[in-house]
Amino acid sequence: MREKVSTGIQGLDDMLYGGIPEANQVIVAGGPGSGKTLLGFEYLYKNAKKGNVGLMISLEENTDMIIQNASDAFTEFKDLEALIESKTITILGRDQTRYYFSYDSEKEQYTFGGLVASIESAISSLHATRVVIDSVSVIKLLIKDTYIYRDVSMNLASSLRDMKVTSMLTMEMETADKEKMMFQPEFFIYDGIISMYSGSGGGGRTPSMEIIKMRGANHSFDTVPYEISPSGINVLLLEKEQH
Repeated sequence: MREKVSTGIQGLDDMLYGGIPEANQVIVAGGPGSGKTLLGFEYLYKNAKKGNVGLMISLEENTDMIIQNASDAFTEFKDLEALIESKTITILGRDQTRYYFSYDSEKEQYTFGGLVASIESAISSLHATRVVIDSVSVIKLLIKDTYIYRDVSMNLASSLRDMKVTSMLTMEMETADKEKMMFQPEFFIYDGIISMYSGSGGGGRTPSMEIIKMRGANHSFDTVPYEISPSGINVLLLEKEQH
């Protein structure tokens, strides 16, 4: 049985019965503003505090903006700057990762031959074991051919698995409503799915989280509320899930 990698998010680790199986590639799916990127960032931060080297590859936001957003949300992460300076956490934002894509002007489409190789190179050079890719939706947007997209996704998942990194890959959902959610191709390609919803509650939107699948491990099937606080994401467990 593989060892489990703690996410560092106490309630989420309880739902995962200890953590993510090592070398699993997990999709974090949700609508805009659900906290997908912040969840991935906290995963890297909490693991970096234990000495595990983390890498965030963002295909959407520039490096400075990612750090600023995380610092604004998690004001109690006082040692974040030191972890970045020591390269225990590395953020490669869109200002750097845009070179992972090339555009074929004759065919009028993007090419992705170097995408997986670029990600492999960044992981290898940093000796990273915890990785966040934000987000695979950008790749899907640029690849119009569904068969090519599936092939790129399978190659990426296989490569990450071969490198023995444990990763989270964020994905934008068309709806943040659990009742309207439809399974996506990514749900079958990657090892795990954590879905973040926003629904209607008595005082407005009430965000909640569900683990849809986690290959190689048992997990909770409950849908539970969560909140984003200065000290991190708090997953508010049902009484039966609390250990």
